[in-house]
Amino acid sequence: MDLQGDLVQTIANVSSTLIILLCSFIKVPQIMYIREKKSAEGIYLQAMLMEVTGFTIVTLYNYTNQYGLITYLEYPIILLQVYVLFYYVLKYKRLIQLPVVPIATLLYFGTVGALMVGLLPKSILSYLVPFCTPLSGFAKVTYIYGIIKAANADAVSLTTWIISISTNFARIFTVYLDSADIKLMANFTISTLLSSGVLLTALYYQRQSAARQHRRKSGVRRRSHYD
Repeated sequence: MDLQGDLVQTIANVSSTLIILLCSFIKVPQIMYIREKKSAEGIYLQAMLMEVTGFTIVTLYNYTNQYGLITYLEYPIILLQVYVLFYYVLKYKRLIQLPVVPIATLLYFGTVGALMVGLLPKSILSYLVPFCTPLSGFAKVTYIYGIIKAANADAVSLTTWIISISTNFARIFTVYLDSADIKLMANFTISTLLSSGVLLTALYYQRQSAARQHRRKSGVRRRSHYD
């Protein structure tokens, strides 16, 4: 039984390590894509704010409770990437120069610092953690809504969402091996399904955009031929 338990723990640790490695560049394709296109069309700030809030709460909750780093390292890694992505979204939406941006940034990092050093009670995070699941869900739904409303997914990286689906699905497996906690497994299942929804929506509109560009190029070639 001890050997079997050790094997299960080893598989869970290896899976967690792979998840962390994948999450190390989960937002990088999205960042590079936006920089290349110089556009953040189809990306809603509301969705990004919900992502930042959710990842921040989960990271601080794990940190202040001194949980094992391997069990939550992907969250601070993704959070750092979201900061960079948020910067470029604000830049290309021409919002970064607004006075509210530096004020909100100072308040955010001030609150994070206060929670990390204990100036604010960590019990606050215990009340906020249950809201992370609906926050993540609403963020993904907002991404889908933003793409559909703009009828444009050019600023969405498919690679980012493929990695998101893969890591969420893998977390279902690691949670099953570790504790078989139904609530956690349901959380990651919902996240996997919603990430799949974002991916399929983005894929549909990117194909539509590619088809329109192809038709325009074909029309230009025909006109040039007739001329």
